[in-house]
Amino acid sequence: MLIGLAMNDAGGYNAESMWGPSTDPAWKRNDPMVNINQLVANNTRIWIYCGTGTPSDLDAGTNGGNLMAAQFLEGLTLRTNVTFRDNYIAAGGTNGVFNFPANGTHAWGYWGQQLQQMKPDIQRVLGAQSAT
Repeated sequence: MLIGLAMNDAGGYNAESMWGPSTDPAWKRNDPMVNINQLVANNTRIWIYCGTGTPSDLDAGTNGGNLMAAQFLEGLTLRTNVTFRDNYIAAGGTNGVFNFPANGTHAWGYWGQQLQQMKPDIQRVLGAQSAT
């Protein structure tokens, strides 16, 4: 419920728009936490990034209300991602990158940086050549 409220506040987003309500079988089918054993068995490459909710210079200019929501969401997400990492490793997972820096809120500036860090890994996994 809190995620839905925060998403609506951030721009009218609906938490059920991706996989439907949490009671829908599609939700479980696409939930990585539920599918850890399959991810490990398939040796699926995963990359998990999550900040702590502590703002940095990337949040400069963000209005107070949006920043508070971004801090809350990232803090909540961090706990879930750390639990996922621990369960993944306990299940024998070895093909994952887990990046939990000291700063970072739920905002595009951080995700853009992380995508740049991921780019060589994505290209390698997909067998794509670098354009640079």
